[in-house]
Amino acid sequence: MHENTHLKEELVAAISGLFLTYGLRSTSMDDIAAHLKVSKKTLYQIFENKDDVVEQVVFYRFEKRREENAPDELLRMSPVQFLYNIKRHILADLNTQLPANYFDVKKYHPEVYGKILREESKFMETIMAAVLNRGVAEGFLRSDTDMKLQTYLLTKQFSFFKEQELANVMEYPKADMVSVIIDNFILALATEKGRDEFEKIKKEENEGKNVE
Repeated sequence: MHENTHLKEELVAAISGLFLTYGLRSTSMDDIAAHLKVSKKTLYQIFENKDDVVEQVVFYRFEKRREENAPDELLRMSPVQFLYNIKRHILADLNTQLPANYFDVKKYHPEVYGKILREESKFMETIMAAVLNRGVAEGFLRSDTDMKLQTYLLTKQFSFFKEQELANVMEYPKADMVSVIIDNFILALATEKGRDEFEKIKKEENEGKNVE
C-alpha cells in the first residue's frame, strides 16, 4: 500500500509536468504511459480514468501552492510583500500552459472544474483573511474597509483569465493587467506605512531589473 502511494505521488508530479508542457487535452493516457515508461495497466491500477488523473494533478498543484503560502512562510515577509508576491505567482502561471489547462478542465472535466473553484475560493478566503488581518494589526493596511468584499472583488477580477472567450480578446498584455490589478488592490487598502512599504518593494524590483 505504501509503495503504491509513493508511486502515485511520483506519477502525479510527473503528469503535472506533462500537462504543463503539452497541454491537458493533448495528453492522452497512452501519452502518459509512453512518456513515463509505465504500462497502461499500471496507470489504471492507480487512477480510475483521465478524470481521476486530472483531479489528482490539479489538487497536487493546489497543495504545492498551499505549501508556498504556509503560515510559517507568511511570517517571514510583510503583508504588503505577500500581496505583491501574488502578482509573481499569477504571472508565472500565465507563462506556462496553466491557463490553457483551466480552459480544458472546464470544458472536458466540468465536475473536476467545480471542485477546483470551490477549493480555490476557500483557500483564497482563508489565506487572504490571515494576511489582511495581520496587515491591519501591523499598521500596513486600513481598518476601515470590508476586507471580505475586497477579496471577493479581487478574485472576480482574476476569474476572467480563466474564460477562454474573454482571454482571447484582451486588448492589453495579461502581465500588464495582472500588475495593475494587484497594485490597485494594495494601494486601495494601504495606510501611509503600507504605501511606503509598497514603494520600497517596487523600487527594489526595478533596481533588480536594471542590474539584469
